[in-house]
Amino acid sequence: MGIRTLLAFASTALAATAWSAGLPSDAAVNPAAPTMTLEPKVVVNSGRLEWVPFRRVLSAWPTLSYEDKRPTEKVRKVTMAGPLNGDPARGRDLALRRDKGYCVICHQLPSEKWPGTVGVSLTGFKRHNYDDSKVYQQIFDPRVNNPNSAMPPYGTNRILNDQEIRDLVAFLQSIE
Repeated sequence: MGIRTLLAFASTALAATAWSAGLPSDAAVNPAAPTMTLEPKVVVNSGRLEWVPFRRVLSAWPTLSYEDKRPTEKVRKVTMAGPLNGDPARGRDLALRRDKGYCVICHQLPSEKWPGTVGVSLTGFKRHNYDDSKVYQQIFDPRVNNPNSAMPPYGTNRILNDQEIRDLVAFLQSIE
């Protein structure tokens, strides 16, 4: 099944309502779903996808659709206050959690079977010797450094809180 067929299915299956006004026609939304947002799930050995509720409501954030003309949160430059005090183990968990960082969907991480290839590889991250505050800013809102970044602004969009970002920084800084 091609991407056009999938998008056509999504558009048909997820009819626009007053709730979804302003969302592009190809946004994976369904007001009847518990979270109102959906994600595709592969039906094994069928060549089909089914749409299942995503773990959180994502409708407030921009989609990857060219039709999405909604305004986004303004770029936020921040300064990490005090020492890092992050936990690398919690950071690794966040990097793999679908409802939080989910870094592995775009980045290659050590020991992961199905890494993403959209973002840079994070293996050997420690060798770059980046300052903790620079890494913190990149996770909080990467648009400060690259206005066209595909990476979500995790802090600006309130996907991750301050401690979670610190934990991710600690994890990244620990990757040999």
